[in-house]
Amino acid sequence: MTPPTSPKTNLIRGAFWTVSTRWLIKALGFINTVIMARLLMPEDYGIVAMGMLMVGFIQAFLDFSATIALLRKQEVTRDEIDSAWTLRLIQGILAGAVIFLIAPIAVRYFEEPRLLEIMWVFAACVVLAAFTNVAQTLALRDFNFTIDFKISTLGKLASVITTIAFGFLFRDYRALTLGIVAGYIVPLILSYTLHPYRPRWNTSEIPEIWHLTKWLLISNIGFFLLHKSDELAAGRIGSTAEFGLYNVGSDFGQLPVSEIGPAMQRAILPVLASIKDDEERTRLAILKILSVIATVIWPLAFGFAALAFDATRLIFGEKWLAAASFVAVFSIVSALQSSGGPLRSYLTLQGHTRVQNTVTWIEFFGFLITAVLIVPSHGLIGLAYARGTGSLFSAIGLLSACHKHCGLHWKDALKYSCRPIIVAFLMYFVVSAAISNFASLFVRLPVGIAAGALFYVVVIMLSWHILGRPEGMESTIVDKLKGLSGNT
Repeated sequence: MTPPTSPKTNLIRGAFWTVSTRWLIKALGFINTVIMARLLMPEDYGIVAMGMLMVGFIQAFLDFSATIALLRKQEVTRDEIDSAWTLRLIQGILAGAVIFLIAPIAVRYFEEPRLLEIMWVFAACVVLAAFTNVAQTLALRDFNFTIDFKISTLGKLASVITTIAFGFLFRDYRALTLGIVAGYIVPLILSYTLHPYRPRWNTSEIPEIWHLTKWLLISNIGFFLLHKSDELAAGRIGSTAEFGLYNVGSDFGQLPVSEIGPAMQRAILPVLASIKDDEERTRLAILKILSVIATVIWPLAFGFAALAFDATRLIFGEKWLAAASFVAVFSIVSALQSSGGPLRSYLTLQGHTRVQNTVTWIEFFGFLITAVLIVPSHGLIGLAYARGTGSLFSAIGLLSACHKHCGLHWKDALKYSCRPIIVAFLMYFVVSAAISNFASLFVRLPVGIAAGALFYVVVIMLSWHILGRPEGMESTIVDKLKGLSGNT
């Protein structure tokens, strides 16, 4: 008999497989985007993105998070498992029917007649996917993370291979559509192939599951509105091609920070929870975490913004150059969003989740008001600026909330995080000046990266010394180096 593993071991294994799955899927998606961007036009991406946006919109209002109830309980019965599967099946059938019915409305809203057939295809896929086994959830309950890894990565791989194959054949939006179809169907098949459980129709425990998860439905709606409102507006304001540029530009711009920032923050809450009884130690830990994250993500953001046009030209080609402005703006937006992560964790630790909800809506209304004011004169780039303004409102709101409810003085928070931001901002101009002396793309990018890295490291270390070596990324690295030298 295999001895049970400890919670710590399960946590480490889970983190490993979660990060591995996330990064592999991201890598496959990036490869797919790079190849297909060379084959397709921005409008091809735009029309499919419109369809997926409407699918996400409907699913957000019908996502009952049924399987979450299975993960929250230590023991579950067959009735509870089957009821969760049944509730998810009902959700999928309803969502598919609504997507099918609103397709004509979406066509009129986006003024794109080709969207009708695409949404009908997606509606059928949503219904089929609703029959997916609860294998991934059951496997996670048993700490069998490899099943989730296989279903997620193989499903993504099938989607990428299908998209690229039909991309060379059709060279239009049909390739993207068929790739998404594969991404729905393959996980459905794998869920029954890789796990022996066979769900059955059962409604006996649905009221109890709904009682546990109804607030998650409200949360899902809020999350969608906060993070997709700009795309809903962009699809209406711009043409199909312009929406494609906006969609790809925002994704590409957020890529560097969105992969590094969340990965750095995954362990924050458990670490803080272990020392929460010592308020002063917790406060100092938050300040140090703010400094470390700012030191890493802001040079990535400003550096990528400075190289946005060259990176866009290299990865996607000349026909996508109009997306470079979105890439630059969203690289900064992603840094603003990631900067507030430690403060959100601090509020969660102290039990102030309602305050977080208030800050979230402050972010939304900050975006909305800014968009109304500047989009008429600036167009789609105004939406990107509005997203940035909303994120700035969120950062200010989080600082204020932590000051009021957790005793974290905003001056201390700014002291620990502003120096990396200022140095990274200056680095932007150094990189821009360095690449302006060269014409070749293959010279500009390495020169820009080298100049930015050298300037940032030298100035950040020099300023650290001048300010008396405060706690942060620099002190951590120096301590580690001293430890290594002492061991040798």
